[in-house]
Amino acid sequence: MKRIFPIITLLLLLVSCNKSYQDPPFGGMYGRVEKVTVTHHEPEVWHAGSKGTSVQFITASAYDMEGHEICSAVMDTIGRIKSEAENVFDGDICVRSVSKVNGHIAVQLVFRSQKKNTLEYDKTSLGKTVRMSVSKSSFGRTFKSVVSEDGKVISISKIKTDKQGFPLEISITENDVTTVERNVFDERHNVIEKHKSTQGQEGEDITYIRYFDFDEHGNWREARAFNKNALPIEVMLREIEYWE
Repeated sequence: MKRIFPIITLLLLLVSCNKSYQDPPFGGMYGRVEKVTVTHHEPEVWHAGSKGTSVQFITASAYDMEGHEICSAVMDTIGRIKSEAENVFDGDICVRSVSKVNGHIAVQLVFRSQKKNTLEYDKTSLGKTVRMSVSKSSFGRTFKSVVSEDGKVISISKIKTDKQGFPLEISITENDVTTVERNVFDERHNVIEKHKSTQGQEGEDITYIRYFDFDEHGNWREARAFNKNALPIEVMLREIEYWE
């Protein structure tokens, strides 16, 4: 199940160095995936009797032959790109990343140096450039990232994984507020439950996901999400292309 992160969180997961957490190759899917397109629909019960389209939005990702996500996009109901990101890798290090919103560059990262487990980038946003550093450390299966801009810490993330490297818990602290996501996987490593809690808010949001169709590689083609009251949230239809 792909997640849509804020730009800064996405950048945390893109940059990597030795002994640090990395997203499983090909987005954690089976086989050598080249491209994935997901159409997000309203549940039938919401759309009953409507003459319009049930499509809410469309997401797409493309991977290189090593499994790095080299581009991604969020599109409207008819496929027009609203936001997108392009990433260039040298080995396992993202050396350049550009995020665009409505065709305009929002954030750009350019790799500058690596010192042990710290990567440094020039980050340009809204015409201003700062030196961004990403320092990573690990203890067992817990991985920590600290992001600073011009020496000031702006984000701290901790990721706890299972033995296969899939994230069981993601904790992100920004602006002194911590958000925690906990994932429950099935035997295929698809997320079947997602629990999210935010510091200062009561209770937690729970999303349940069920899968109904799989291709010849074992990757799902249809998924349905429900809230904690068992009410449907969305229907996701996925098309997958593979490297030959």
